[in-house]
Amino acid sequence: MDFETSPLRLWRTLSREDRTAAARTFWDHPPTEAAAVAAREVVNLLRVRPQAFQKIPLEQRVRALAGLANPPESLAESLLVSLHVGERRALLVEFLDAAGIPHEEGLIAEDAELPELDAARARAALAALRASGHPDAAIRVYWNALWLQDRACWTALEPLAAELG
Repeated sequence: MDFETSPLRLWRTLSREDRTAAARTFWDHPPTEAAAVAAREVVNLLRVRPQAFQKIPLEQRVRALAGLANPPESLAESLLVSLHVGERRALLVEFLDAAGIPHEEGLIAEDAELPELDAARARAALAALRASGHPDAAIRVYWNALWLQDRACWTALEPLAAELG
């Protein structure tokens, strides 16, 4: 099975639980640019005035954001990042460690020079993640999100995606 080709398509594949986890982490630490887009989407969905947004309880904002079927691409991308830097941070750390990629608590510096990830290191990282008990579905979503950010850098992950179901 191939990777999804856009953040929106990948967002649509997530379970309700994963979307809720992403939305909760998003609202805990909203990225500046995406927060305005998310607020606008929630206001439109709930049919409230923009001035009333701050009065919407956090759990209602979480449910509304998690329930978006067609968020703008930039928001879908931010939500995917939120999912992974929140509940799935251990997955990021373990993968990057196993693949020999420098990071800080699962985050790769934007200006970092990444070593080439070949098929053998990708396969070894997959084995390490499975040994740690990470579900194949979570690994697949993470790898797909990485691939969407830089297809050339993460191309070695795509052939292994078929093994992840």
